Amino acid sequence: MNTNQYGFMPQRSTIDAAMAVKDCVEKELAVGELIVLVSIDIKGAFDAAWWPSILNGLKACGCPKNLYNLAKSYFSQRTAILSTNSVRMEREVSKGCLQGSFCGLGFWNIQYNFFLNLKFTRRKKAVAFTDDLPLAIRGKIESKVQNFSNVELSKITAWSKNNKIRFNEEKSKFMLILRRKQKEVKDAEDNI
Repeated sequence: MNTNQYGFMPQRSTIDAAMAVKDCVEKELAVGELIVLVSIDIKGAFDAAWWPSILNGLKACGCPKNLYNLAKSYFSQRTAILSTNSVRMEREVSKGCLQGSFCGLGFWNIQYNFFLNLKFTRRKKAVAFTDDLPLAIRGKIESKVQNFSNVELSKITAWSKNNKIRFNEEKSKFMLILRRKQKEVKDAEDNI
């Protein structure tokens, strides 16, 4: 699993994820970089976990064939049924994992791991915790940082379309550009 995955992992909490982002931002600000922070929230995360993507993730991480086949069988020919007094509807489903189940959390992490392993530039730090994804993108010039951000966000958009994932726009519209003034950097250096 990618080291930037903090959700549903042993000994890795929300605090650890927040500290990873904080440490990255502080380090880059200390050397005079600009930082764009983007927070992305996946809409209906556990309901959105697409089974073909999870199966591809299992293959990619070298899952033993017997466990892969077990997961494949688990995902095949699944239906959801809605019954009322007078109506019964049945539909085949191809995504979703139970949030409270043992395998559901692992399946979610496998799909998210695929995302964290995208070919991002070295100017980006992504940290995943359950269905939240904070990104820190750095650069020296504001226009370049914005361009780097757009490149990274286009990769994320392509991943989401390929994996049938949608983002919660109401929770994902957070973007900041942070800059430490040169005087603050000099003062900090003088105090060391």
